[in-house]
Amino acid sequence: MKSLMDNSNSYFLYRFLTLPPLASFLTYLCIKEKFAFSLNGIDAIIFGGLFFVFAISISTANTRRFQAIEELAKLWAMAMSFLLTSKRHLPNKEKEKFQFELREFFEKLRLLFHVDVVGEESQKKLRDIDSFFNEVSLTIEEFRATKNISSPELACLLGWLEKMYTSFEKLLAIKESRTPRTLRIFLDWALVIGVLILTPHFAKFGGYGVFTSFLIMSFLIVLIKVQKMLEYPFGKNMD
Repeated sequence: MKSLMDNSNSYFLYRFLTLPPLASFLTYLCIKEKFAFSLNGIDAIIFGGLFFVFAISISTANTRRFQAIEELAKLWAMAMSFLLTSKRHLPNKEKEKFQFELREFFEKLRLLFHVDVVGEESQKKLRDIDSFFNEVSLTIEEFRATKNISSPELACLLGWLEKMYTSFEKLLAIKESRTPRTLRIFLDWALVIGVLILTPHFAKFGGYGVFTSFLIMSFLIVLIKVQKMLEYPFGKNMD
């Protein structure tokens, strides 16, 4: 996991340090060779359309991010309420075990939602999370069997468990509705290549064009990184 995140940061740094200077260099070559032209209507529509789709994907990713954070806050609040209520009725050894399982549960959530976990690995993490909910359900059944817990407390525990599972399912749905990776990669490289193709247009502005192409490419690389961060809102920690 750490290696994957380091690779992602290294890839971003590599692109940020190479692509903007490349755009400036190509603009400089166009100026030197007197190869400059104006952007016609068709090209403007094509590149404008790409930027429009990119902006929409960032906006929807940001909306999903806020939804995910809201559901995660609900899930965390329900889990803490469940833990504090259960601790009054659990032996010390069981308390420590439940706290450990709760930490493991949120760690599995982080791994499941922060990176593109697919295939057998995804199924394994989902099974682990289902096992956690089953353990919680069995704990409630034990409380019910011992009759050492009041009916209102038992009803609260059942309600919290239901809300926890509902929030988890919503988080899962948010993950599944992310911008398709193929579309993100296409927009990424189409916009980058588009800026490089436009260097003859920037050459019309002379020295200012060199700076402009550098600035636009830099902003674009940063926005692509921002979009990726919005698609994975939980970062390194779920706190």
